[in-house]
Amino acid sequence: MRDKQQSPECFLTNVQAVLPDRVQSGACVRIAGDRIAGIREMEAIPGAKIAGGAVAVDFAGDYMVPGLIDLHVHGCGGADTMDGTPAALAHMAKALLRQGTTAFLATTMTAGADRLREVLGVGADWPETGMQAEFLGFHLEGPCISSEYRGAQKPVAESAITNIIALYDRRVKIVTLAPELADADACLAAAIKKGIIVAAGHSGASFDEMRQAIDAGVRHLTHAFNAMPGIHHRKPGLLTAALLDPRVSIELIADGVHIHPAVLELALRLKGQAQVVLVSDGTRAVGMPDGDYDLGGQQVSLSQGRLTLPDGTIAGSAAPLLAGVRFMVRAVGRGLPEAVRMASLNPARVLGADSDHGSLRAGALANFLRLSPELELKEVWMRGRRVIDAASAARERNE
Repeated sequence: MRDKQQSPECFLTNVQAVLPDRVQSGACVRIAGDRIAGIREMEAIPGAKIAGGAVAVDFAGDYMVPGLIDLHVHGCGGADTMDGTPAALAHMAKALLRQGTTAFLATTMTAGADRLREVLGVGADWPETGMQAEFLGFHLEGPCISSEYRGAQKPVAESAITNIIALYDRRVKIVTLAPELADADACLAAAIKKGIIVAAGHSGASFDEMRQAIDAGVRHLTHAFNAMPGIHHRKPGLLTAALLDPRVSIELIADGVHIHPAVLELALRLKGQAQVVLVSDGTRAVGMPDGDYDLGGQQVSLSQGRLTLPDGTIAGSAAPLLAGVRFMVRAVGRGLPEAVRMASLNPARVLGADSDHGSLRAGALANFLRLSPELELKEVWMRGRRVIDAASAARERNE
């Protein structure tokens, strides 16, 4: 259960509110309890109303953006989903919040069924507070994936694939699988029956195999362009099928390592912003110094923002989701509303959680970030309460 403490009525003034389609400058945002009560122009708010016992916070022209939602994140701040303990998950959630992520799917690595059962057990009745990102469930990345395109995933025995179906329950929100594998049809059907979103990924599926999988219920593509064949003019493959089909949303990792900016732009022009979800694919190395770290039982090395296995294979990311938003604005040239939407409203819609999450609108949870004009994180608000103040935290570290 979350904290029962409710915030008093609060007015945020001189806000640049980042909406899905525009920036509303000079806005006043009213917060009532844990919800956004309304967004209006400053001139429309009587001064006496703000002074009448309510809390007023001057944003001084800073941006207010909805809290970011990461559908694909393995770890953060030294902790990882596969650590499989409540303490590790709580540490990860707190570290994600400090990076501007307010909700997430804890993403697993390929492992045997017994190990995954232990990890999923941590999510049962897991207590949440306003001082950590909201845990929305799990994203099972594997083990039904291609050995050829496993990337930084470890190979597992075939029995792990067949046994994974027994783990599908309400805590699992997304399952990534390779549609071309013999066991994929059974995994796909079982996931759909449980209401789980099925994603294709770590796959060498052909164009026709992917089209058949989409017809069978695949609705998402895990980290597009990575751990899959590129587009060939005679072998279009699963990536082309996903880009062309409006039923499928795609993940993009915009960390400056996984995908060139020109390819990010290409994907957006082909797919359209509404069907693109920015993810971090973050690991325990997010927010940590250069060095060696564990990823799913394998040693990975972080150097100058690049995380790799000993053979040089890219092994997840060391950048948080907010860095991806900045990259889309600075390197790709997309507008801030579009970049933010791909990391907030779009993932919320994939999960069917957009009534509470993903946008600044009346009735939504008051989970949002305060960003400087340079898009640096200044504050994090959860359910109407300011829980992270970057300036105060920096002063405390320096004292």
